[in-house]
Amino acid sequence: MSGEITARRVDVVVAAHAGADAAIGCVHAVLAAANAIVSDVIVAIDAGAAARFDEAFAACRDGRLRRVIAEPSVQEALDAALGLRSDRDVVVLAADARVHGAWLDRLAAHAAGDAMGIVGTFTNAHGSATYPLRNDADGVAAAVAQLDDAFAAANRGRSVDVAVVRGPCRYFTRTALRALGMTGGTIVDETLATDLSERASRAGLRNAIAGDVYVARTRDGVTDAADDDAADADTGGALLALARRVGLARLAASPQPALVFVSHGWGGGVRRHMHDLAALVADRAEVLHLEPAGSGHVLLSWWRGGETFAARFALPEELDALVATLRCAGVVRLHFHHVHGMPQAILALPDALGVPYDCTLHDYYAICPQYHLADAKGRYCGEPDAAGCAACLAERPAQWGLDIGAWRATFAPFLARAARVIAPSEDVAARTRGYFPSLSIAVWPHPEAALSRSPAIARIVLLGNLSPEKGLDVVAACARDARIRRLPLAFRVLGATAKPLPQWPEAPLSVHGSYDDAHLVELLAAERADVLFFPAQVPETYSYTLTVALASGLPIVASAIGAFPERVAGRANVLTLPFDAPPLAWNDALLAAARMPTLPVEAATTERPTLRAAS
Repeated sequence: MSGEITARRVDVVVAAHAGADAAIGCVHAVLAAANAIVSDVIVAIDAGAAARFDEAFAACRDGRLRRVIAEPSVQEALDAALGLRSDRDVVVLAADARVHGAWLDRLAAHAAGDAMGIVGTFTNAHGSATYPLRNDADGVAAAVAQLDDAFAAANRGRSVDVAVVRGPCRYFTRTALRALGMTGGTIVDETLATDLSERASRAGLRNAIAGDVYVARTRDGVTDAADDDAADADTGGALLALARRVGLARLAASPQPALVFVSHGWGGGVRRHMHDLAALVADRAEVLHLEPAGSGHVLLSWWRGGETFAARFALPEELDALVATLRCAGVVRLHFHHVHGMPQAILALPDALGVPYDCTLHDYYAICPQYHLADAKGRYCGEPDAAGCAACLAERPAQWGLDIGAWRATFAPFLARAARVIAPSEDVAARTRGYFPSLSIAVWPHPEAALSRSPAIARIVLLGNLSPEKGLDVVAACARDARIRRLPLAFRVLGATAKPLPQWPEAPLSVHGSYDDAHLVELLAAERADVLFFPAQVPETYSYTLTVALASGLPIVASAIGAFPERVAGRANVLTLPFDAPPLAWNDALLAAARMPTLPVEAATTERPTLRAAS
């Protein structure tokens, strides 16, 4: 095979559609890589960016960088590049692609044979097969090198046939180029990757992903992100298996020991506690999570930022496989947080693995199959005798089909063998000891980060349904400005909106929805508003909601347009601004009004509209 690779010649074409700077980085990476296969590097670039590229590589034009093709567009330059030689395969690299090591030798090995059409690679984003690239302190180049080496070692010679080849690196065999009659426009437009792959298949050619090559993208902040654009139902599992082999190999290579947290699949306080613990030991251990995955399965995942390792096991049938995986990962301790949804065989894992384990009692799962000592109505059951528990389980059976005696008999020895049994409060410990008197339980409150004192936030309330005429766009802009400037303002629309508005957490704004006018006074009292806001953008003729606002005595900020100025005239705690004031001015006025006093009800209700008979 090495002789065949050495004899083959390949053109590596860099499609500089991201500009000269990105292409310069790509070409540097290609020239730095070490490959036995003979390749020439060709850059297809638009004429406007060519001078910048020529300047950067003036000394390389007689080496492997054979040619820079500059045309009015990158697509036209690619057309010229593809037509240069009729006897060579072509690798097309996006300008933001970064390669490493013997990437081309490995890629070319998968392209051997007359039946191959297009070969792609694993990448970090926008590709047929993805795996995240963690850009650490050593930089992108080091991260790419580490991952490419890991893929080369874990998946050497492995590939998966796929329906679509998409990504920053695509190897086109000469057979495919002839069969497809491709143009530069077809290649550079990645939205056409599906059509291109389908045409190759119809021509009787295979499309594949090389499992031992990793080529990263570095543009648009994708260096630490991953998505799976094209893993269809038939190939997704096979591609995931290749990625999983890499994840497990990288996990096994970590110098840190590994811990496994076992829990239910819910969120809530248990998940938060596990994340807090994982953060505490992040510099000393790798943390894996084992949770139920339905139908007697469990899912093992790696809790490290940016990692996607995950493996599914059926228990008890694949207990040995799970144990082998955990040993390979270097697991030295288990920590049971819950067992809901787990196969009963999960309790056999510590003995099978031969490591110590801890148990944290987040609730009463060891003594109550309902977990919370709750009756069918969701209230404290009073902890009845065995007959009472049996009656409860008759209505709501326990998982694993156990009666109350068998349930507690299962957990008594399991807890007794634990290295540590931990309760977050003395109450949990005391209730559990009532059923297992000899059990040693350590009471450790959950570790929590110190909470900063919440700043005083002014609650800005708008009365009535909000439309653009009533100031909807002004409110949206003010909420956006408050978020950007981190102002202590929270906007509340006491009514409906004519169109959706960004709300928490995107913006400090919430919407109550429509209400009955007869209830507005009560609703406003419940809101505990600091300021009432009327940013009308057209001349109001009266405004019933302003009547309610005036009667409340609360500070008011309003547009100086229409009936508003005359109706608020003489009020000590009212500010008016031009209707077209910018968001910054509105928000400054709202902050100022929030410091104004609320008027006594008597003073606030001096304006009482009356009906007069016609003269």
